[in-house]
Amino acid sequence: MTTNSKNCPQCGKPLPSNAPAGLCPSCVMAMNMATETQFTGDVGPHGTKVLKTAPTPEELAAKFPQLEILELLGRGGMGAVYKARQKELDRVVALKILPPGIGDAPGFAERFTREAKALAKLNHPNIGTLYEFGRARSRRGDEAESVHGETQNPPPHVGGYDELYYFL
Repeated sequence: MTTNSKNCPQCGKPLPSNAPAGLCPSCVMAMNMATETQFTGDVGPHGTKVLKTAPTPEELAAKFPQLEILELLGRGGMGAVYKARQKELDRVVALKILPPGIGDAPGFAERFTREAKALAKLNHPNIGTLYEFGRARSRRGDEAESVHGETQNPPPHVGGYDELYYFL
């Protein structure tokens, strides 16, 4: 493995020259293997609220009409992961949703997009492939609308939006 002169800011190991977006493979794996964090209802990064409970599969169905949400697999301090099926491709996938309101933090949309692009470049048998990312939006009381990639400000109207950022 060829290395460059840069070291991981987290663990100090030399980064491989082909490290996507400067991500350290060891630290990425450590994040994926971390033990489950319990939802506490506390305030998370940037003052966002951490979920006390994860939404039920039935509650998510309207936001993700292209998916059949099968079951909750796990939850932690930064979201919840569900087993789902892409209806059109008949493929089982994992859906990770982030806590509501996390997108309100300054600069979040840019960081979220940058992280998704970095994850999409990873290719390893022990790391899941990123198929899609974005935010599932629905006007309160209306059908869901999925907006991928760049964040757009919703038009002002009575009722507001419910939205969840997600990785598939």
